[in-house]
Amino acid sequence: MRRALPRQVHHELSAGIDLGWVGSAGLAVAIGIVYFVAARLSLALLTKPEGVAVFWPAAGISVGALIALGVGALWPVVVGTITATVVANLLGDRNLWGAILFGFCNAGEAVLAAWLIWHFFGPDFRLSKLSSVGGLIGAAVAGTAVSGIGGAATFKLFHSATTPILTTWQHWFASDALGIITVAPLLIELASAARDRPPLSELVEGTLAVAALALVSALAIFLQSELLANVGPVAILLAPLLWLAARCRPVFAAAAAFIISLSIVWTTTFGIGYFGNPDLSVNEQVLAAQISILLVTIGASVLAALFEEIRDKRRSAEAALRASETQRYLIETERLAALGRLVAGVAHELNGPIGISLTVASTLAHRCANFADQIVSGPVRRSRLADFSDGCRDAANQLVANLQRAGELIQSFKQVAADRSRADRRIFDLRLATVQIVASVRPGLSKYRDSLALEIPSDIMLDSYPGAYGQVLTNLIFNAVTHGFAGGLDGHVLIKARRLDPGQVEITFSDDGGGIPEEVQRHVFDPFFTTGRAQGRTGLGLYIVHNLVTDQLGGRISLVSAPGKGTTICMTLPLRASGQAEPAGKAGRSKP
Repeated sequence: MRRALPRQVHHELSAGIDLGWVGSAGLAVAIGIVYFVAARLSLALLTKPEGVAVFWPAAGISVGALIALGVGALWPVVVGTITATVVANLLGDRNLWGAILFGFCNAGEAVLAAWLIWHFFGPDFRLSKLSSVGGLIGAAVAGTAVSGIGGAATFKLFHSATTPILTTWQHWFASDALGIITVAPLLIELASAARDRPPLSELVEGTLAVAALALVSALAIFLQSELLANVGPVAILLAPLLWLAARCRPVFAAAAAFIISLSIVWTTTFGIGYFGNPDLSVNEQVLAAQISILLVTIGASVLAALFEEIRDKRRSAEAALRASETQRYLIETERLAALGRLVAGVAHELNGPIGISLTVASTLAHRCANFADQIVSGPVRRSRLADFSDGCRDAANQLVANLQRAGELIQSFKQVAADRSRADRRIFDLRLATVQIVASVRPGLSKYRDSLALEIPSDIMLDSYPGAYGQVLTNLIFNAVTHGFAGGLDGHVLIKARRLDPGQVEITFSDDGGGIPEEVQRHVFDPFFTTGRAQGRTGLGLYIVHNLVTDQLGGRISLVSAPGKGTTICMTLPLRASGQAEPAGKAGRSKP
């Protein structure tokens, strides 16, 4: 039977339990004992004259155990089911060959139902969704419909049954299907609760609720009254079942449904209470019991699944809310960190021209003081005057050059910082904005400051968000230096732009670094994905880039890379960003 499982399903179930020989033997014995006890109790109430049990919870034991424990329990369940069926039938005055065939039918029923669940729902099956409840019912119907054919044929061949074979099949189908729907959910949810234990408060509340419901069911089923005659015990139990499903996990609703169903079977079998009413015929009592069990079990499972879906959606929404808040905080932290790197880089770059200017100015002041002393002490030779004049001219030229450089850096930083700190929309020159951004980040690139090249026409004007564009370009530059040129690898970065028709511009950012492996490329734009977690990186750089390009700038972004061949990121942006906000400035160039 195990070889009949598709390879895909068998692979999915490879993570199932590994019992070993001792564990498999112990499980087979346990399944056999429980199955035998359930079968003997079921054989106490048989339909006449064909002799089929009206309720077969043993089917739920084999199916539930197989689904809950996985494919590793396949052979123990099969062996235990066949052995228990044979022994139970032989003790019930049935012949050996008939008992063996019944055993194979029961085992095949369990394997078919479990295989359908594994195939369509996977190994981690729970009744926490309405579709899962429907799947279990469908698997039970399919398994019992097929096994019923073998069971009806066995009755006809080995027990000389006079009842039509279709009637026998119907009784087999109804009894086994009810057994699976009643017992299997309890075993499945018990295994699920063992893997994911409920908190103590829920465990206490659920246990007390099941005990109270058992007491109510005993009063409703065992007693006879005019109220029960009018509304029935199932209607009395609806409110407690609803409360239990709404408050606790499905395992408690499954336990309550099992207890109620067992009470119905016992009272019907031994003629006690509501379902043992002597005024009704045996067939009427059986039909009432079967309908009641069906309503209770399916109703409890459906209610529990619906409320569990609601709880799962609420937990998912709360988790998504917490994740979004954390994500916004980390993104803002990353933006501030990028701005901090920009400030540190510009401050370091300003140290050069300002330091030189201070040195030149102090030297010039010292020379002026010496020249003044020379004038006071007597006549000054023409050559000394010429030297002083040339020195002052050189000092002035150096002061002007260095202060102009400092002024350009401050101007670039002022504009870029202003764009970063606001989300204003304005008209700006793409080339000028890119030059300013590159100039502001270049001081923080150390050895790569001269590796940035631009090929951008000067006639591309954007009505968009320069702050978002600056954040995108800064993240791409630092990402290329950090990852593309990791380990001190030399490389170059090229930023190109060209106008597309109609009303779009294509910006290409490419480097000739180490490239990105194919398995990593699929995740580069995912939040918190990074290959440098050990170095303290957050994995938000390219995620922020993707969000800014696709959301605020209204464009598209794609990545092409190969190990050892560098990386190219292509952004297609509209010349006029979407949205109703008016541009903050009409001038083509940024203002100080």
